[in-house]
Amino acid sequence: MHRLRSFTTLAAVVCLTCLLAAPALGQLPAEKQAELRAAGITDWTPGQNRAAGAKFSTLANPRPAPAGPVRDTATMQYDDGSLSALPTSFGLIFGNRFSLGVSSVALSTITLNSFSFYFMEDSLPDTGLFFQPADPLNATSISARASVNIGGLANSGPSFSSPVLNTINQTALATAGVFSNTFFLGAWCLNSATTFPVDNETIGLSTNDAPGARAFAGYTASSGTGPVAFAAGSFNAILRANVTSPNTVPVELMSFGVDGE
Repeated sequence: MHRLRSFTTLAAVVCLTCLLAAPALGQLPAEKQAELRAAGITDWTPGQNRAAGAKFSTLANPRPAPAGPVRDTATMQYDDGSLSALPTSFGLIFGNRFSLGVSSVALSTITLNSFSFYFMEDSLPDTGLFFQPADPLNATSISARASVNIGGLANSGPSFSSPVLNTINQTALATAGVFSNTFFLGAWCLNSATTFPVDNETIGLSTNDAPGARAFAGYTASSGTGPVAFAAGSFNAILRANVTSPNTVPVELMSFGVDGE
C-alpha cells in the first residue's frame, strides 16, 4: 500500500509538471501546435529564443512597404517604408514604443483606433498572429495587457512578394484602447529564417527611421501577459498605429485625412 501511494504521488507530480508545462504551447492555435510538433518543437515557452545570435537579420535587398491609408486622425509610423530586416528570434515579441508628439511633447491620453502591418507566413492557410499591447513599467519591463491571436489576416507571402497591408481595429486586442502618454504594441515572431522566404509567421522590420521621426522606436519583449522583460532595439517594426490625442498630433504623422464614411 505504501509503495502504491508513493507511485500514485509520483505520478501526480509528473502529471502536474506536464500540466504546468503545457499552457505555453497551448497558447497557440491547434494548427500551429500541430505545425510545431511536426517540426519537433514540443517544449516551447513564451519568449524562448530559438535562433542563436542576433535577434533579427538584415536583408541584402530591402522590399518596399509603402504607407497605408490614413483614417480619421493621425497615423504614427516609425519605419521608412522599406522592409529591410526580418525578426529571427523564435517566441519573442517585436514591436514599437509609441509615444511623444511635436517637439517631444507628451501625448497625454492616447486612444488607439486601429493598427496596421504587413504579415508574412510560409503557409497560406495559416493566417493568424498573436499581438501584445502593453504599458510602460520600468527600464527593463513592460506590463502586457493581453496576448491575443488575431486571425483571418492577408498574407503578403513568405518572400513578401504580394504586400498586403492589414488594418485592424483596436477592439481585436481584447483590451481598452486608451493609454497614458505611451504604449507598446508588438507581434509574436515564430520565424527563424534569416533570409526570404520566412519559415513561419512574422511581421517585418525597418532599419531606417521615417523622415522626421525620432530615434529607433523598436523593441523586443517576452511573450505572455503581466510584467514581461523588454529591451530597446536598433530597428523600427513595420507596425503603425492610428491614434487620437487631445494634446498634439504625433511627430511621426505621415499624412492626414478625414474619414468620409
